[in-house]
Amino acid sequence: MRWLSLADGHDEFDEWVREERARVIRLDTPLAGKVSSLISGSDALRGAELAAILQIDHLFHKRFDECSSGERQLVRIAHALADSAEALVLIEPFRHLDRFRVEHLTMLLSRLTGLGVRIAYTDRAREHSPSGAFHVNPTMNQPQLVVTDVSYRHPLQASYAVEHVSYEMKGPGLTVCIGTNGSGKSTLLELIAKSVRPLYGKVKWTKRPVYLPAEQEYGPFPHATNRRLAQLQAIFDSEASLFLLDEPSVGLTEQERSQFERALIEKAGTAHIMCATHDEQLIQAADRIICLSNGMLVFDGDRSDYMKRSALWSHMSSSS
Repeated sequence: MRWLSLADGHDEFDEWVREERARVIRLDTPLAGKVSSLISGSDALRGAELAAILQIDHLFHKRFDECSSGERQLVRIAHALADSAEALVLIEPFRHLDRFRVEHLTMLLSRLTGLGVRIAYTDRAREHSPSGAFHVNPTMNQPQLVVTDVSYRHPLQASYAVEHVSYEMKGPGLTVCIGTNGSGKSTLLELIAKSVRPLYGKVKWTKRPVYLPAEQEYGPFPHATNRRLAQLQAIFDSEASLFLLDEPSVGLTEQERSQFERALIEKAGTAHIMCATHDEQLIQAADRIICLSNGMLVFDGDRSDYMKRSALWSHMSSSS
């Protein structure tokens, strides 16, 4: 399995595609319909095996648009791999995935490589790029948010995406919302932003929050060559007091992530920011951590308390 750089001056991507006659798979294309049809349409056995290895067989009865950003990424990958090919290039396959899904996907790709499939991939996080500092405009208004016992269930789904979650904050700070893919993080941010209405419970804020979805192509931000950087700069320019950021550091290079983290901490000095993320650096920078599991809030407290109580964090930090 080979990493291919897309940075200027690197010709290896085009050369590898041409020499291997590889099929390039872009994982940002919209899909529609039931997950089961998308994965098992041409070969039910192959689809079932892909779903089992990627641990997404529980999504079979969901529609694609009901899945979280990480779940959509895995469905797109399974959909692409359902058709046999001798050489593949996956464009950004690890975006939006938690650590465990990354491990399972790596195992699957290694198995395919062992079966003779030649696989390459791109990963912008590994690129080197010059990165200027973000400019941060301080917030003057006092943020306030009260989430009271909210629950939400997608239409025709038996289980709740978010169930009986309450959250309250007054004043600035950085809250990081964590949990595995499909735990309800994105849905909770959508409920707070009032992009979707809860079936039960209430959300109250003093002024409308600024909401940045996980998918880069969405959101009220300018189009640009590097859209994510433009979106993040718009966040730091805004004088709003409440920000909801869904996986904001995905797709950034290491240098860009470092500058983003500095700016985020500075902005959180005057505004309240809630990030849904798998980024361990952002978890370490958080003032407060909330953790979701199967749509339910299983932890709400400060960072030091979370790190003391979490066996998972101890394993992650010692192995990174």
